[in-house]
Amino acid sequence: MNEWTSTPEFEESIRQSFGVPEMRSEFVDQVYADLMQRAAVKSRKSRPFFGLRPAWTIALVILSIMIISTLVIGPQRVYAEVARLLGYIPGVGIVDESSPIRVLAEPVSVTRAGITITVTSATLTGDRTYIDFRIFGVPGSAYPDREDVMGCSLQPFLRLADSTQLALLNYGYQPVPADVNEAVFVIPCINSTLPGTVPENWELPLRFMDAPPDFTVVPVIESVPSQTPSIVNNTPTSEINPLTISKVLDIGDQFVLMGEFNYDAAVDAALPAGSWWAIKQTAIVGADGREVPQTSSNDFQLTAPTRPNSEAWLYQLEKNFIPPVTIIWTGEINSPTGSKEQAEFEFDAGQNPQDGGLWTVNKDFRLGGYNIRLVSIESSSRGGYTFHFKADPGASANAISVDIVGYTPNCGGGGGGGDYFPDEFDREVCYADINGAPEFPHGQLKVVLSFQALTRQSKSFQVQWSPDTTQSGPFATSTPQPGVCLTAADSLAQLKPAPADLASGKALMYEQLDGTDQWGLVLYNLDGSGKQVLVPDGSLDAALSPDGSRLAYPASDGIHVMDLATMSEKVLDSAGGADLHWAPDGMQLAYIGSGVGVINSLYLVNIDENTVRQISDWSYESVIGWSADGNQLYSVAPFTGGAAWKVYAFDLASGTAQELFTIENGTPKFLNPALSPDGNWIAYRGRDSSSLYIVHPDGSDMHRVLDNAGAVGVEWGRSGWLGVSLGKAYSDERTVVLIKPNGCETYLLPTALHGDLAGLFIP
Repeated sequence: MNEWTSTPEFEESIRQSFGVPEMRSEFVDQVYADLMQRAAVKSRKSRPFFGLRPAWTIALVILSIMIISTLVIGPQRVYAEVARLLGYIPGVGIVDESSPIRVLAEPVSVTRAGITITVTSATLTGDRTYIDFRIFGVPGSAYPDREDVMGCSLQPFLRLADSTQLALLNYGYQPVPADVNEAVFVIPCINSTLPGTVPENWELPLRFMDAPPDFTVVPVIESVPSQTPSIVNNTPTSEINPLTISKVLDIGDQFVLMGEFNYDAAVDAALPAGSWWAIKQTAIVGADGREVPQTSSNDFQLTAPTRPNSEAWLYQLEKNFIPPVTIIWTGEINSPTGSKEQAEFEFDAGQNPQDGGLWTVNKDFRLGGYNIRLVSIESSSRGGYTFHFKADPGASANAISVDIVGYTPNCGGGGGGGDYFPDEFDREVCYADINGAPEFPHGQLKVVLSFQALTRQSKSFQVQWSPDTTQSGPFATSTPQPGVCLTAADSLAQLKPAPADLASGKALMYEQLDGTDQWGLVLYNLDGSGKQVLVPDGSLDAALSPDGSRLAYPASDGIHVMDLATMSEKVLDSAGGADLHWAPDGMQLAYIGSGVGVINSLYLVNIDENTVRQISDWSYESVIGWSADGNQLYSVAPFTGGAAWKVYAFDLASGTAQELFTIENGTPKFLNPALSPDGNWIAYRGRDSSSLYIVHPDGSDMHRVLDNAGAVGVEWGRSGWLGVSLGKAYSDERTVVLIKPNGCETYLLPTALHGDLAGLFIP
């Protein structure tokens, strides 16, 4: 047998594998000298140290040092040092730093038929390849105009020189071998587009290099926190808490908390079989009673639950809270009461039912002691029927299920309850074939309604956590940023109400109507008085005219324009319509077209002439607003892939479009961009879907106005006023503030304005 020899490299690898941090050299030298002296004495006697050869004796000495180190500094500290082998790369996530990290040498773009695909970055680690790419210029006509029609679903992949294909994993692609510095990124087709509408089989050659010295990799400390005693409302304190924290990552200026919620443990064993817990709201509160804001990203993977019927959760918290934090999950226990009941009825669908057919029923059923009315039945594009119900308050009737005898649905169905139980609700059953073609049940149909009455009990679960400051270091302190007017840490209760000279203004709110589960458009004075329900079944896409005298809102038959003085309405001949914006002279409306056969792109409609003009054919655009003179219309279009938006200005006289700049820090969905009436500022929601930024239309002076404050609805008034509705996660609760970014003058509007801000008029 070959003699084994210890090397410095081997010793270092052992030390690193155990994650032992560097110790004081005096301590190491002392322990090493003492143990070696003992080993030397043993080796001079009749047999080796513990029967081992001298080389193995040295290895054991090294291991002994590491064990002593663990005892000296504590196992939690050693565990934390093991986790230091991990690093965090913003935009990528947690990576293993034990292997060299490589990056894309330079961005690569390919343009075909007016569509550009750009690989903006790549990060290569030992276990993953992360590719960031963007697509721009896909026309709206390339996408299906019906939900039941599927577009392309083939996934991109990396192809190596030897034709090996590296497939997409949950997060990133399979790793590129360490000795390979080139690959081709292949996109078989643009996701969700219809065959033959846009170019396919895209290939982008990529070249990789070692990450530069200034490449950002944040050290990560991972820990498993000990659970603190649970605080459980409405339950005995001895009950097992279903809410647990499983892991905490310290990534410099943030903590990432991971855990799980066990639905079985949330339900008392004494309750009837079939009881379940439904979440309604979550919150994280600091020791000072303030809610701790959460940031969001796609950089972290949820850990798999350790118990059946559990849900994994993850929160990112900036280090500006007062510990300990309390995580609160609020919901309700739903328990069946009495036996399950059924009712039957028949209706004649005819021999050739078509999408959009409507049958008025208004038939009452007595189920579970409640009256449940079937209001109507409507045929849907998915080859089925939607049943519209209205039930007695408190009936929990959306636990009802619908079946058509003799037919097996492949979507819809209903039943099983949910988080909320409105008094008016729908149930859909559909039978579209595998290719999406409708196959309506027809003729005389028998329908069976199955209903299980429920009792509901509110319940919340809580768990506390405090960071180990010996590992995480001092908390980051909030440094005021220039231009920020309101932060998550600011108390809204300390804001003053709007002064009297603003009280004559108007706020259009999209809110839940009193005593119902219905949402509509409601107009208020800015002091909370003068409430008017304008559209009981309206949507958030409505808009007030510049002079505050008219309301535009979309409906199934077109865009409605309502005169607020006479309440008379004019219906414009436009197909659908969302994201409405008035021209400064009140003569035109810009909107995003929607509906079957209509491209989801930018349109204009002349109100007097009732004529429609298509401005662009890009997909998934949003209207920003009009220039002050009405000659230009601003819009924003998202990249397909990557959270970025291109801002455009359309010259309405020439029909030309000018690319202005790219918003890189906006939220991927519901950007809610809005141009100030003077044309100087564009406001939009930030990447965290909570902050608010403003920027000049040329892309200059981009800065944050609200910092992680829950920004949702965004509307400009005159004289530089910006109205913002602030929301909370898992909650419909809203607070509306009025801000003048130039000077940060800020006011709190009355609690009567409790919905999403849909329009703002300030004389």
